[in-house]
Amino acid sequence: LKQWLSARPLASSIDELNEQLAEFQHVYNEERPHRALGRRTPGEAYRAKGKALPDPEFAAGTQTKLDEQRHRETTACSPGTTRRKPIPKDERAEPARADVTIGPGIHRIDRRGCVTQNNIAGKRRIFNLGKHNAGRMAELLIDHGRAVATDLETGEILADQTLDATREYQYRKPANDVNDAPRQM
Repeated sequence: LKQWLSARPLASSIDELNEQLAEFQHVYNEERPHRALGRRTPGEAYRAKGKALPDPEFAAGTQTKLDEQRHRETTACSPGTTRRKPIPKDERAEPARADVTIGPGIHRIDRRGCVTQNNIAGKRRIFNLGKHNAGRMAELLIDHGRAVATDLETGEILADQTLDATREYQYRKPANDVNDAPRQM
């Protein structure tokens, strides 16, 4: 390629250089015979060879996995699944209550404003306590399906809501006199 370009006049623009490179590619692959290919051009040898295909059993297994994944993705928004897209506040139905009681636990509210507790009704649950509460320590108590989170320092109730057994992420329901619901809802 370097010899080819040095034997040509210097390109004055990118378009002219691209034309020279395209000409080189055509000569190299379509006009120049190659000894290792039985004096055929690389282009002839490439087109004469059959295309490689995957093993039929492997391809069928891969296609089955893809179909199952596509099915899971399309049914992810159906009732009863734990991970779904957020539902606007005015369209939310009353949660399916789970009769679960777990003693008080102390948690640090993460940077998202959430507390995560494992093994509540057999699954991990994430409680939204408000992003403005990030970094604070909170006590989470679940009594017969009612989750109450309070600030350890002030005793302020950060969330008082019904545990939704169908969801991993538990929507925050702020007190009636406070209008600080998540903006995306």
